[in-house]
Amino acid sequence: MNPRDLLQSGDERRKARDYQGALPYYARAVELAPANRRAHVSLADAYRGLGETAKVIEILERFLETSPADAEAHCRLADAHKKACHREPALDHYRRALALEPGNRYALMGLGDLHHRANDGAEALACWEPLLALNPAQPHLQTLVGNLHRKAQAFDRAAARYRLALAHDPGNASALFGLADSLRGLGRFEEARPLWEELLRRDPSQQVLTRAGDCYLRLGFLDRAQEMFERSLVTGFDKATLLGLAKVQRLGGQYDVAHQIYRQILERHPGDPRTLALQAETVAERTAAS
Repeated sequence: MNPRDLLQSGDERRKARDYQGALPYYARAVELAPANRRAHVSLADAYRGLGETAKVIEILERFLETSPADAEAHCRLADAHKKACHREPALDHYRRALALEPGNRYALMGLGDLHHRANDGAEALACWEPLLALNPAQPHLQTLVGNLHRKAQAFDRAAARYRLALAHDPGNASALFGLADSLRGLGRFEEARPLWEELLRRDPSQQVLTRAGDCYLRLGFLDRAQEMFERSLVTGFDKATLLGLAKVQRLGGQYDVAHQIYRQILERHPGDPRTLALQAETVAERTAAS
């Protein structure tokens, strides 16, 4: 069989997920045509299907020795190094791919993911935002970028990303939560309120209950806030929830109950600075009220 027929036979088996069966065809194609790019890449893909990452790396490194200007091969090699947790080689090959093709979306995605895993939000954004400029219809990526902006407290930018994610995927609960929380960060509690109510209908997790409770608290709906905080605590101890509940009690003049809550927090977190400060504020409030 000639290389073309070998590649076709290998492709048929690989498409059927018979990766082991595809290997001899691709390997023979590489032997007969050592400069054939597709033979090397297909052989690497078959090994990738088998989960043999070390072989993928070996094949692509050998290919790139003679074809160093192949951006796609650099991306595939970087992906393999990333899967093997080889951070530095992965970074290097993604960067080589981008040097050859500055807009290569696979390299931008992979490089951004490496930076994201390393908690380097600024570098991740530098990779992912150009991707979204080229194609905004990526709700998962829009949400990830929104999360990075929200973590950096750039709430306006975060909200814009979440809105774009929801425009393409209205059921995206992560984007809905991110948008509600960004509006909370901006102090736009009335605007955030229907979003929290939608999340409460969908998935009343402890985090959603606590953040919704905070929204109601800021809007002055103390009974509704207390309900959210108490429902949240059914699932277990949470300091933020207890602090919210203590605030409800303070606003209602129930200073003894607030102090009981502070003591409950300090049993778990002795010397917690925020709780001690709020405890002192509550003493001052009670003194002023009497």
